[in-house]
Parts: sequence; structure tokens; C-alpha cells
Amino acid sequence: MYTLSLLLLTLFSLYIGVFAFFRWDASFLRNMNHAPVQALFILAFAVLLAAALLLLRRLLNRLSERNLKRAALLLFLILGLGQLLFLAAIRPVLRYDPLKIFDMAVEMLRTHTISGTYETGYFARYTNNYPLTILTYWFLRILSGLGVPETAFMTAVQLVNILCILASVWIGYLLMKELRGRQNAVFFLGVCALCPLSYVWAGYFYTANCSMPFLMGILYLWIRIRKKLTAPEPAGLLGFVTVFGFKLRATAAIALIAALIDGALLLWRRRKEGMAGLLGEALRTLAIPCLTFALTAALSLGFFSTAVKTYVNFDYKNTGFPAIHWIMMSARWDGAFDQNDENYTVSFETKEEKEAADLAVLKQRVREAGPLGLVTLAGRKLLNTWVDGTDTYQAENSYARYGKLYDYLLGYKSGFLTIYAQAFRALQLLVIGLASFSAWRKLRRREKMPGLFLVQLTLLGGMAFHLLWETNPLYSIGFTYLCLMLLADGLTEFAKALPEYTLSGRLWLAPAAGTVLLALLLVLAKKELVDTPIEASDYAIDQYQYAGGYDGCVISYDQTYTQTFTTDKPFNRISIRAVNTVGDYNQSAFCVRLTDDQGQVVYENDRFLSGLVTRSALYEFQLGEILPDGPTTYTFEIWPGYIEGENSLEFLSYNTGNCDLYPGGTLTVAGEEQPKGDLAFAVYEYRVTTYFSLKQYLVLCAGMMAMAIGITLLSWKKGV
Repeated sequence: MYTLSLLLLTLFSLYIGVFAFFRWDASFLRNMNHAPVQALFILAFAVLLAAALLLLRRLLNRLSERNLKRAALLLFLILGLGQLLFLAAIRPVLRYDPLKIFDMAVEMLRTHTISGTYETGYFARYTNNYPLTILTYWFLRILSGLGVPETAFMTAVQLVNILCILASVWIGYLLMKELRGRQNAVFFLGVCALCPLSYVWAGYFYTANCSMPFLMGILYLWIRIRKKLTAPEPAGLLGFVTVFGFKLRATAAIALIAALIDGALLLWRRRKEGMAGLLGEALRTLAIPCLTFALTAALSLGFFSTAVKTYVNFDYKNTGFPAIHWIMMSARWDGAFDQNDENYTVSFETKEEKEAADLAVLKQRVREAGPLGLVTLAGRKLLNTWVDGTDTYQAENSYARYGKLYDYLLGYKSGFLTIYAQAFRALQLLVIGLASFSAWRKLRRREKMPGLFLVQLTLLGGMAFHLLWETNPLYSIGFTYLCLMLLADGLTEFAKALPEYTLSGRLWLAPAAGTVLLALLLVLAKKELVDTPIEASDYAIDQYQYAGGYDGCVISYDQTYTQTFTTDKPFNRISIRAVNTVGDYNQSAFCVRLTDDQGQVVYENDRFLSGLVTRSALYEFQLGEILPDGPTTYTFEIWPGYIEGENSLEFLSYNTGNCDLYPGGTLTVAGEEQPKGDLAFAVYEYRVTTYFSLKQYLVLCAGMMAMAIGITLLSWKKGV
């Protein structure tokens, strides 16, 4: 089992790690966006990153126990402050599924129940989100009782999210200290502090982050239990942590499965002592911990069951998606979400019908794929979940405070940060794979057991789970700090082996080569990033989310939409989200007017044809350049000029009445103001520009080259 697990982790990790060199979004490189250039960029960054981490590891070797404790505290503070600064500076707004959970929790402050009809039956289908929704509701209820205004609720849950991330990091530190010593644990914190993913998820309040400390906690508690099997306290806490983690996100249970396998393997290793005696000893020593675990787990399960019965007043047995739905949906192409598959499952009324229909489709897809097709499907699914070093954090942070900092961290100028994040992922997977292979070889030679086998087994479980389940780059978030633990440990083992494998202490030549390669790539990229024009949109507002009660197509000439917004940024475009169900032959027409806070008309369109709206795509109005003189409130009006029958449009909005996604404006429909409602719209300045000005590019290049040369010189000076 040890060797099989390590071989599989080696195979999966190296496979993903190799593809990580060229399977990333390098579109900002324009004509240089092809595999060789992508791979070289990642190679240069990865080599320099590895050298920097090895330097950090060597620095920690010189610290006393007291200074290691200080370094741990300093690094932990850096992580916490970095996340708080990201949240304060960028101000990301919850989107998609996290927003639905938050919005429902706010609604529950009035209704005290989860709605089965919310957002076309979202909570009727996704029953797995009940626990986090209920916990969020309880938290907001406490805040409301303390007099905290609703406008601060989203920030409050994002602060809870930061606490979950920091708790995960701290538990990872404790795990490393237990298994590998304080020095390695502090190095793990250093790796976390240098990883961009430690900061960019600060505002992402969802199950992936909220369940993470429970997943990490299961592993830590198991290590504590292994040390003293008769102690009931860790076992009791383990039952609570396991159930809470599983209820927040099912993947947390993978850690418990890994712990159980680890325990069974420990017994198997001692089999020469006599299995009968060992089993008897295990039963005696584990009796009290198992009873304690079972009791706390049962109480926790009862707690959640009671909560769901209290707050879910509809029968979700037949509306909820069965587990087979996600397995069926994942058995196509790369295993990602597919709206057609969701519509298919929804079309059946009962749970039994859904299960039978999904199972039939799954069997058909397996037959059509065949053995070779299933292997290639598994490969695509591995890549879809694990290969993207950003885990798509740009999309999840896409509605935020727009400005220069946003552009460089998340916007159209964030290409080099993307390269850094991708290099981190490539290095991480390669180190994990090579370290697993090294551990396998040592096991075969009977030299020693792998020190972090429990962590390796849990990560392997996460990879294996998503070979069966739906895939998405977001789904690897929960395993972030397990991966960073293995990266830190692998680099430590590599550092110990350096004297044996280096050529007369000349490993500094690697970062030197990386520096030269980076310089060459930056020179070549100058044409694409400085000299080549691009089309860019500088957003003032991008409220593109839509949910709530839909009015359907406009059927009355009195149905006027009025959206106000305030901005001090120049703009020349306004776009809206509308639905055209007829297509190119839609003959209806609507009129548009934009006025400023003085009532002056700054844009007017006699009428635009509905046939120009493509299904539900954005529709853009081209304005002249508008330069506000300070913060100015504008009024954007849409009213029907001609409608008849199906020849009309449906204008989308975020109109649940719970969460005001754009507090800077109001929406009025047919003369009636919509509480906390806004159109799905955007205001921005379209312009032809370049990614960077020459000055900006030179500053960026100078900064990167200074760091690269500094790493090289320090590597040479320290004899790395």
C-alpha cells in the first residue's frame, strides 16, 4: 500500500507538473503565446523560485530555537496582514455560489428558512450547501443583534474566511512541527508567505476555505491520537471536526480515510508480532477513543440534521441532486460543470428517476469512451483540477475596487503575477512527484519510512476523488496547504542531498541561467507588451451578476428601467445584460438616455434593435468620452420604443432584495424602486493602448532582474 500510494502520487504529480509549464493563460504575450515560450517563462521563474526557497531554508538552519519561534510569529503576521491588506485594497465582492449562500443567509434574517425557489431552485438542487448557509445565517444573526449594519456583513464573513485560512496555515505548522521538527515547520510558513494563493483568496468565503482547517485538523488530531491512543480528548474532538468538515465540504472526509488507512498500515507493519495479539491490543487501547469519537460524531450529525429540519421547510428529497449526477457529469471531456447535464437531471421528478437516468447516461459514456478513452479522460480531469496555478482567482475577484493595484494584481496587467503563480504550481507538483519517487525508492531499499506519508496519502485521495467527481480549478483550493507542506518538505530533503549531487558547489549556476533566460524573454516580450496596441477596458463599475425575481420580457410600454450610478472615472461605454429569445429576427426596439446629476443629457440613442442582442451576451452602448468633474451621479434609462408579442427583451438584474451588490446606485422598474436592486451592467472606458508603457515595463523588468540577480549572488555567496 505504501509503495502503490507513492507511485500513484508520483505519476499524478509529475504528469500535472510537466503540463503546468505550458497549460496556463499566456494570452497577454500575444504572438509569443505558444508552448515553448510559455515553458521557458515558467522554467525561468521556477528555477529562481527554487533557489530563493533554498536560500530561505539555509537561513533557517542558522537560527536558534528562540529565533525560530520569533520567525514563525513574524511569518504568520505577514500572512495575516497580507490578507487583510488585499481585502482592504481590492475589496472583492462575493460572486457566483459564494454569493448565493451569503445572499440566502441575509434573506433568512427575515424569513428564517432556506428558500426552495431561490434563483430558479438553486437550494432545492444543491443540498450540500445547507450547512454553510445555516452557519452563515447564525453568524449574521449575531452581528445583527450586536447592531452591526448589513452593509458590513459581507466584509464580516470575508474576515471569517481569513481566519479559516490562517487556522489552516497554523495547523499545517503544528503538523510539520510534530512530524518534521520546528525548523521545517517554520520553513513551511516561509513557503506559505511567498505563495500568492495565500493572499488572493482572502475574500472567497465558501466551502473550500471554510472546510480547510477541519481537513487539516483531522490530520493533526490523528497524529496526536497516534502518540497516545488511550487519550479520549483528541478522539472526541476528532469526531466533531470530522463531521463539521464533511458537512461543509465532503472532501474533508478524505483526511479521515487517510488516517484510517495510516492506522491499518501501522498495524500491518507490526504483523510479525502476531496479528491476533495486535488486534486484541488495538481493541483494548482504541475502545475508549472510538467510543468518544462515535459519540461526538453522532452528536454533531444530530446537530446538523436538526438544523436542516428547522430551516428547510420543503421536501428536498426529490429535488436534490443525487451523488450519481456529479459522477455522470464528470464522465465527459474534462469533467467540468455542464449546463445540459444539469438540465437533464432536473427534468426528472423523483430521486429514483434522477438516479436511474443519470446512471444510464454514465454507463453509456463509459461504454463509448472505452478503456483508452477513460484513461485520457482521467488525464484531462487531473489537469482541469490541478494544473492551473491561479485556481482562477482572477474570475472570483473580478468585481472589486478597480484601479492600478487591481490591474497589476488581477486585471489585464497581472500577467507576470500569473507566471509567478504558475511557476509556483509547476515547482510544487514536480517537487511533490520527485519526493514521492524518492520515498518509494527508500522504501524499496528498506532505508526509512516517508515522514509525511499521511499528508501524501491525503493529497492522493484528493486527486483520486476528482477522477470520479466533477472537476474545476477551484476544487484544489482545499488542498493548498497540504501541497505547500509537501513542497517545503521535498525542498528540505533536496537541500540535505545537495552536497552529494552538486558539482563542486556550483548549483548557483542554475539561478544564473534562470536570470539570463529571464532577461532574454523580457527583451523578446518588449515588442508584444510595449510596442503592440491592444484593446483595453478600464472599469468604473462591473456589476454583471444577476439573480432574483425576473420580470421576463418587457410587455408594457410603461416598463421603463432606470439605473443610477456614481463615478469619478472617465468612461465611454455602458453595457447591459439582456436576453433575446427570438434571435436575429427580433424586431422590437428600445430607447436609451444617459443624464448627469444636473439633468443634462450626455448620451441619447433614439432606439436600438433587439435583434442585435445575441442571446444573453452583453450589449454595449458606445458613448462619447465622458469626463466627470469629481464624483458624479448619472441616470441611465431604458424604455420600449416598439414591442409586440415575443419581439421584446428581458433585462437582467440582481434583484433579490437581500444584498445590494452596487450600493452606489438604485434601480427603478416601471416607476417602482427595487430595494437593493441593480441592473446587470458595466461602465468603463474603452481605449486602444499597450499592456505597459515603456516606463512601466522598464520598472517591472528592473525589479524582476534585481531580484533574480540578488538570488543568484546570494546563492553563489552562500555556496548553495
